[in-house]
Amino acid sequence: MKTAWICAFAIAVLSTDLATAQERVPLVTLNELEKRLQNGGDTTFVVNLWATWCAPCVAEMPHFERLQAEYRLKPLRVIFVSLDAAKYHDAVRRFVDAKGLKNEVWILDEKNEQHFIPLISEEWSGAIPATLFVNTSKGVRIFSEQEFDYQQLERDYLAIVQQNQ
Repeated sequence: MKTAWICAFAIAVLSTDLATAQERVPLVTLNELEKRLQNGGDTTFVVNLWATWCAPCVAEMPHFERLQAEYRLKPLRVIFVSLDAAKYHDAVRRFVDAKGLKNEVWILDEKNEQHFIPLISEEWSGAIPATLFVNTSKGVRIFSEQEFDYQQLERDYLAIVQQNQ
């Protein structure tokens, strides 16, 4: 009886962990991402496109985490969008946990790069790291294909916030 209870408990915990992982690092389509950005009102979204295997991407992640933390009382949302293939979902989740990332992390669930790259930005060659700044109420959509240091990231964010003030 005791063994059955322990097994049931273990299954419940594992099921909860899987659900939490799915919620913590969801697979999203480009349409779902665009809907989130378009429904953001006055929120400035900073969408960082990255992959676990991209060293410059990983190196700049703390700057995005810091930006969100320092401007937590402002209408700002940093979203990390992983370009790792959906089949590496568990590896991305483990990476997120190991790095202790606090911002939202999504995996782009799109198969055809030739289709989604120009939809994100006509300027995008497909190289990463890349970042998209969006504020729909200000009509802002700025794409940047570069690695950021904190000072440049903060300057770019503040330039958007200060528009039309």
